[in-house]
Amino acid sequence: MQKHPFTCRQLLNRDYRKIQRQVTKYYRNTTNLVLCLKIIQALLIRRNLAAEKLDLPLVEIVREIYQKNPATPDIAAEIYQFGEYFTAREWHLLMGKYKQLVRLFVLVRILGERLLHIRKRGLFLSG
Repeated sequence: MQKHPFTCRQLLNRDYRKIQRQVTKYYRNTTNLVLCLKIIQALLIRRNLAAEKLDLPLVEIVREIYQKNPATPDIAAEIYQFGEYFTAREWHLLMGKYKQLVRLFVLVRILGERLLHIRKRGLFLSG
């Protein structure tokens, strides 16, 4: 498991442009796309909370991750966070690529939660 390259304090307090450069450098040096997307989500939260108007963080990286990499369930699970990064036509094409994986991810989550609930219930009734 890779160590997270930034602390929460760094993501929220460093200069916005500087942290974007550092995330870009991290993205270029690693293959952990899911962690990069999580970091960009944190920057989106920072953008929404900021008093001043900030640009969308790391547009090129998000577009590259979703358009040039193969579709995986982990990446598909995060796609709805980044809708404003794409035009309507691009979004339509991405949905064709990721829709089945998103459905599979949601189904696995629901089944996992249901099985956990049944297992807990079974333990309660057996004891």
